[in-house]
Amino acid sequence: MATILYIEDNLYNVQLVERLLLQRPDIQLLTSVQGNPGIGIAQVRHPDLILLDVHLPDINGFDVLDRLRHDAATANIPIVVLSADATPGQVRRFRDAGANEYLTKPLDLKLLLTLIDNYLGESDTTEEPAVET
Repeated sequence: MATILYIEDNLYNVQLVERLLLQRPDIQLLTSVQGNPGIGIAQVRHPDLILLDVHLPDINGFDVLDRLRHDAATANIPIVVLSADATPGQVRRFRDAGANEYLTKPLDLKLLLTLIDNYLGESDTTEEPAVET
């Protein structure tokens, strides 16, 4: 079973991803509403993929990314940043710091599911996401 960690303080966004992943029952979703506990979960659980929001209540998503990339236990975990803040400078900053992808909100659910499938090695990426937004 694959594991995804979603570090996101907006419960609506967490619920949206939870509903999306109902289509992938072989994926376990772990969540954290703050950055520091999210880093701890990543260090202990070693998820296969991390979804990361930029604006968190305790520390900035950039700091979370930086700490994850500089920790041997989490340095190689793929990280997809999800944010409404998508200025070219912001996207470049996160990509330069080691984010594998940067998706903008509102989320393109088909693209997100395709990325998840690609990073986790899932084979069926042709179906449409059956999630109401």
